[in-house]
Amino acid sequence: MTGIEGHLFVVHGRIESVIHDAALIPVDEAYRFNYVWTGLVGPNPPLPRDWRKRGFGEIEPAPDRVWAVSIGDGTESYDVILERIEGALGRVDESRDLLPVKRGAGALPLVALPVIGIGLGGFSEDRGKVLRLLVERLTSAAKRLDLDLALVTPDAAVYAAAQYARRKVAPQLPGRLEETAADLAASARSGHLALLLGAGVSAAAGLPGWGSLIENLERHYDLDPPGEGLDITLTDRAELIEREDKDGFKWQVAQLIKPTARPSLPHVLLAGLDCHQVVTTNYDVLYEAAVSATGNDIKSVMPWASAHGADRWILKLHGDVDHPEQIVLTRRHMVRYDAANRPSAAVLQSLLLTKRLLAVGVSMTDDNVIRLAHEVDEYRVQHQKGGTATFGTVLDSKGDKLRGRLWDGQLDWINLPEEVGVPGFRALELVLDRIAFHAARTSSWLLDERFDGLLADREDAALAADVRALYERLSKREVSKWAPLVRRLEDLGVQGSGQRRLS
Repeated sequence: MTGIEGHLFVVHGRIESVIHDAALIPVDEAYRFNYVWTGLVGPNPPLPRDWRKRGFGEIEPAPDRVWAVSIGDGTESYDVILERIEGALGRVDESRDLLPVKRGAGALPLVALPVIGIGLGGFSEDRGKVLRLLVERLTSAAKRLDLDLALVTPDAAVYAAAQYARRKVAPQLPGRLEETAADLAASARSGHLALLLGAGVSAAAGLPGWGSLIENLERHYDLDPPGEGLDITLTDRAELIEREDKDGFKWQVAQLIKPTARPSLPHVLLAGLDCHQVVTTNYDVLYEAAVSATGNDIKSVMPWASAHGADRWILKLHGDVDHPEQIVLTRRHMVRYDAANRPSAAVLQSLLLTKRLLAVGVSMTDDNVIRLAHEVDEYRVQHQKGGTATFGTVLDSKGDKLRGRLWDGQLDWINLPEEVGVPGFRALELVLDRIAFHAARTSSWLLDERFDGLLADREDAALAADVRALYERLSKREVSKWAPLVRRLEDLGVQGSGQRRLS
């Protein structure tokens, strides 16, 4: 055991869109699968051993480590389904030593599962009760079994309702971090939070960090690493590599990065924040994949496409695997960056001045990022005298106290290992999950009567019924002046029999 307690994460996306060690998926009593699970189990998954006896079992030759859970024939209570889910999780726990943990040494196995039962399982009309019971049982099971669980859904309303369902069981962060998480979430909800993503976000997906990438390239080109005690930076080592293969080494970088196709847990938790402006120094496209799994689209990837009119965009400061010719890695690239990419740099500086920036997986050692941030700070000193607010927050998973002191007064530097009390990567996951919890737009399910099981307060349930009745009256009137109210009620989840938009 790692000494780390298991945790329930709630994820907006798809199971295939997040790296996991095992998965639970629903099947009916006749062992029929929804076609959406084909990528996880293959086209014709065989019947697990003891299936008829237990109602759950591992699909052993499946491409992924997958346990099937029977949702029965629609006549059983949901408590029976929950017992099967817990039984399957118990079997995952028993075989944990056979699971090569994909998130790295020291991490708990991560089991991904959908909201079992609300699709074709017969419980679709009672989603609120299902979510309430499922979240409570999964939270307890995660702690008891020392497993991480990711409850995954692509449906925005179900995601928001699941976050609401765990408001009484999800643990709070220690000290000031709970307030910080809520504050960052408020910025996300209002559209004022922008992201700066670095290599640490992708490391949990199995991608090499900057140092490991350089070492891999040196091995590829049969170059000896610098001897101990030699003072040579990673960018200078990259410069030596480029001299071996000036025209091809950037493509080699892309080949080392491209095979990793499944986003990390931090990727999908960040995607759930729905930030519309993102800047990254990473070469991979995993964050874009995580956003796509939520049903949203990044309309522009800069600098290769215009962001004019784009609701969501991402800026790749140092190139990416789809544009390897523009990858920035060497000392020469860094020195020439400003002349070739000044408009891109200006975008980051604009965000530093106009948004609240959340830096994740960023060590603040990148020469370009450091220079741009210091220029913004100098601008504030010269033109915004008296301003004392920091222009961003850094979630530091490495616990770099000295670097944090260097940025004192400019960045709110959060030393995650110290403040959360667990290793940095684990702390990052917990903090991002808590920000996502606070940021969830929890109103999109409120008037959908399928979620009434979440309204424990009798007055809330009665009020929701009254508002639905009002919607029915309004939706029958052919008067455009009521249209804004009707649309707002629909945004809150109302599903009246006469539902239609007024023009």
